[in-house]
Amino acid sequence: MNQGLWLKNWIWKPMATCLTGGSLLAAATAAQADPPGIYYSWRAMTTDVNQCLNQAENALESQDLTPVQTDAISMAGQSEDTTAVFVCMDSPGEVTATTVMVIVASADNDQAIALREALKLAF
Repeated sequence: MNQGLWLKNWIWKPMATCLTGGSLLAAATAAQADPPGIYYSWRAMTTDVNQCLNQAENALESQDLTPVQTDAISMAGQSEDTTAVFVCMDSPGEVTATTVMVIVASADNDQAIALREALKLAF
């Protein structure tokens, strides 16, 4: 058996494939984005869910967030790099009490925190 052919087929080709695949994997891993920062806050209110959603809509509009989803208890708004969601839930055992939660996600942590605070003030 030709020793050079053996080295080429059984050692060099698999090793080259592993090195090439490994460098491609490393490049793909480096290209992935960091997960967004997610920040939230909640509080109890003495309103109903509909009033809460109206206030949420006004708060989202005040920060120039485009509405992207609304359902029975939540409303979401989005900009180019940030998403915010208000969730309004009836508080158990209370007739006119609602718990509201605001959730903000952005790749820029400082921007997400600033938006969360602005939405809380606008709410």
